[in-house]
Amino acid sequence: MSEQKIIQLFKNKKVVLFDSAMGTALLAAGQPASSTSEQMNMWEPDKVRMIHEQNIKAGCDVITANTFGVTQMILRGEKQSALRSLRDGIKIAQRAAGGTDTLVCFNIGPTGALLGSLGDVSYETAEEAFAAQAEAAKSSGADFVLLETFGDLEEFLRAARAAIAASGMPVLGTMTFGESGRSYMGATPEDYVEAARAEGVQAVGANCSVGPDEILPVISKIVELAAARQGEPALPVIAQPNAGQPVCIDGKTHYDMTPAAFAYGVKKLLDLGISGIGGCCGTTPAMISNVRGMIDRS
Repeated sequence: MSEQKIIQLFKNKKVVLFDSAMGTALLAAGQPASSTSEQMNMWEPDKVRMIHEQNIKAGCDVITANTFGVTQMILRGEKQSALRSLRDGIKIAQRAAGGTDTLVCFNIGPTGALLGSLGDVSYETAEEAFAAQAEAAKSSGADFVLLETFGDLEEFLRAARAAIAASGMPVLGTMTFGESGRSYMGATPEDYVEAARAEGVQAVGANCSVGPDEILPVISKIVELAAARQGEPALPVIAQPNAGQPVCIDGKTHYDMTPAAFAYGVKKLLDLGISGIGGCCGTTPAMISNVRGMIDRS
């Protein structure tokens, strides 16, 4: 069944290679300041497709549909536009992947709001938004769901629960941790991995916030926690660091890490025994190409 392809890929490959960042690539390609990354699916689909094709040429096994911010669009009251952007994003990725073995991942990002009784949005409202996306992703033919860049563990679990129930597809998830080793809402890797395992998330890991060297301690801990134990198999672990730390030049954000330096940092992550590697903010297809070569030589 197509929805199980990612599980088979983890079993059959030493390391599954994910793609590079979409948001920063679109900005570099001329995305207007007045638009969002997801709106580019409707307004300039050729630019989105070009980035996917560059990553496929670089050798990735998975491309991530340009849908990260759809949750926020729904919560702003733009549901119809959001779901159109979602479907367009998946179709663009599918066209780019056509004729290859590359899988298409549907990407769900956080609400960007403070949730709960003291927050701006209830957890129940957020869960409804996550479920609506997962249903649309399933009908659009995505291969699996990836939850990314969650800093609130409860929000992550609500998203996982909704996506699993609404789509029936494998759901993978990565949270974001600072150099302190905790998420911005204070969750530890122990909290996260135990809860994700109990919820039925089929791969865990960390993405964003920091570069390869800084993410290493958290990934090391997640690998330890995700190991097989009595009655339960090991969970695949995914790392998607940024291209180092951003710097602001003339009002614009730049990432100065070179493809060679990124691959050098990734080598340390691969030595931990992770199952999936990719790039978050600031990463480029050239970086993915360097990582591809390193994986193939190992």
